[in-house]
Amino acid sequence: MPPRTWLALAFIVLALGACPESKAPVAPPLSRLKTDLSYLRDARGRYVQVHGVNVGGTSKLPASVSPAGVPSFVGRPFALEEADAHFARLQASGFDSVRLVLQWEGIEPVARGQYDEAYLDYVEKLVQAAGARRLRVLLDMHQDMFSRHLMVKFNNHPRGKAGDIESTLFAFLPPYNDAIQGDGAPKWVVQGCLPEKKLDSPNWGTPRVLSGLDEKALLAVYNLFQRLTSGGPAATSGSVPWIVDFLLQRPDPFGPDETSDLLPLTNGSAAFSLDVARAFACFFAGDKAFPGLLAEGRNVKDWAQDAYAEAFAQVAQRVADEPNVMGYDLMNEPSSNFLALAAYGALATGGLEGVKSTLDALLGPETGPLAFDVLAALRILPPDLKPETLKAWGLDKIDPAFALSLNSGFEDDYLRPFYERVGRRVLQEDPDAVFFVENTLGLNAFLGQAGGLAGTFEHPMTRPDLPQVVYAPHYYADIYPFPGVNQPPRRLSASEVRYRDYQAPMEKAASLSRYSLGNPPTLFGEFGTFFTFNGIFQARQEDYLTSACVLDNYYEAMERMGLGGMLWCYSAGNTFEQGDRWNHEDFSILDQDQNLRGSAAWARPHARALAGKPISSHFWSELHYFDPDKGVVPPVREFEVRYASKETVAPTEISIPDVQYPDGFYVWLSDGHCAFEAKTRTLMHYPSDDEPGAEHWLRILPPLEGRENEGWRYFFRGDKVLVKD
Repeated sequence: MPPRTWLALAFIVLALGACPESKAPVAPPLSRLKTDLSYLRDARGRYVQVHGVNVGGTSKLPASVSPAGVPSFVGRPFALEEADAHFARLQASGFDSVRLVLQWEGIEPVARGQYDEAYLDYVEKLVQAAGARRLRVLLDMHQDMFSRHLMVKFNNHPRGKAGDIESTLFAFLPPYNDAIQGDGAPKWVVQGCLPEKKLDSPNWGTPRVLSGLDEKALLAVYNLFQRLTSGGPAATSGSVPWIVDFLLQRPDPFGPDETSDLLPLTNGSAAFSLDVARAFACFFAGDKAFPGLLAEGRNVKDWAQDAYAEAFAQVAQRVADEPNVMGYDLMNEPSSNFLALAAYGALATGGLEGVKSTLDALLGPETGPLAFDVLAALRILPPDLKPETLKAWGLDKIDPAFALSLNSGFEDDYLRPFYERVGRRVLQEDPDAVFFVENTLGLNAFLGQAGGLAGTFEHPMTRPDLPQVVYAPHYYADIYPFPGVNQPPRRLSASEVRYRDYQAPMEKAASLSRYSLGNPPTLFGEFGTFFTFNGIFQARQEDYLTSACVLDNYYEAMERMGLGGMLWCYSAGNTFEQGDRWNHEDFSILDQDQNLRGSAAWARPHARALAGKPISSHFWSELHYFDPDKGVVPPVREFEVRYASKETVAPTEISIPDVQYPDGFYVWLSDGHCAFEAKTRTLMHYPSDDEPGAEHWLRILPPLEGRENEGWRYFFRGDKVLVKD
């Protein structure tokens, strides 16, 4: 008799009363977490492993902006009345936690000390709604490129063929219908850090490189792109027919204080932005980088950091009593890329030759000259050092010598004290707070040296002086270089990526934990992939197979490492044209039709709480490669976890995603007994062996055609159970 037929008959018997389980099992309620050496543990003493998702990419932009320009983030990531449905879906898919993307601008949109109580109410209710679905919440104060008010407009339907130089450059020209921008800090903070900027100028967002652009300068930009893309010969006057059309369509000249210097290319353009570098330098080291720059009578660094800390404290005040609060991620991807600032310092102290030698020293003899050409062609640096020029460029109060040094030692000298300042303020509202910290996106990342260990420029950060710290690095594989705006999509096939092993680079990314942080608990705060490989049409036709293979590689590597993480991301507002709506990124596991994508990889069973110390765990998805054995049906969707002798009477909890086991699942176990709470899809293991040195294990498999399973103890399907003695 086929396995499924036999099981169906068995369940008929069980439905008539043969089931030995008379009381429906109930999983214990959530509790606050604590750090214990390199582990996270709950109030019952269990070892907690994290399988979460970031919610979500659309939260980087306001839900609405009033006619007066006041933004509201109420409704990001989704409307409150939709929250339960979204959280229920995430729970059923196997997630146990969310990293909730918050915005400083959402908390304090208009002025220092004026908090948006409606947004704080919304955040509080979202945390409660997640808790009702047994999801923990990591509160993430998010930023990218400092603020959405640092931005550049572009035309996403320019003339020319997508990807060629003509199309790329004509995207700089109006009519503008799109923008590249950051997120995070409110407008008033940007104004405090960049006081010369006219943020309300009608030219704000126009690519600064266009102002006063003449034929000679345009040819320099053209030749730079030619060198970076096709490597073709340099153009001369009259050799590029459309140069004349371009010059005729450029805007009238405007001052450097009327826009920012971002480029309408990719997020990576911020690496060359003097404005972005200045904003971060003001925020983290303004007392030394800009000693004369004051805001409300205080140095800009103390003014901004105290405001940031107080804004985060407002959030902590609202959620401190919620048992599902996982902790506080103190700042998303803080930047320490001060390449442009160092170049200005070199210009001010040593002229153009000083810039060249500084860039060679920072970047090496191959990359240094290229960086110089970029800075020169795109006019990132001021044309001269006259006092009136420096004032217009916001460089009149900078210490040039300090600007040269800021790329070195940033993490321990400036980032760690910032974490301590914000963390201590949050502790006043939430004494049980757990703090998640990251390293920076600095010159090492720009040079492709991603990872946590000290590189050429950053001295390693030591452990912040806070009671409970978790290291939460970010790691992205197979997405660089970004395809960019108005560029053809990245080409990558499933067969190319399916057999790659991400473990070594992910271990490097996590290595700062042991290298200098004192070996705290570690999890990946972000990892993920595009869902637009080979173009959105082909990706959809292939059911996003390439992306699913990338994600499966991540998870298999993390399982071997014994680490968890938060997938980027779940965006309820994903659209076909705009992706996650911010800079055309398209990472969301929820598509524009509200369908899940890539679930074969990320909807994984996992042990969310272990009664003993974790030893090993794996899940073989349908994407896993099985070396064939004659007559053996591969154990597709097999899950196994092993852990050391139990340290608590509370059960081990395993999340069982519905997508992986629609026909139910068998359970083998070392000892003790199991129960399954169908409502929350939580399998509980109560080990019985209480001896020191014991090793407990549990294994799960679905019914598989052609595979006869022997020795199993339980079969669960919904709220029905079959038990074999």
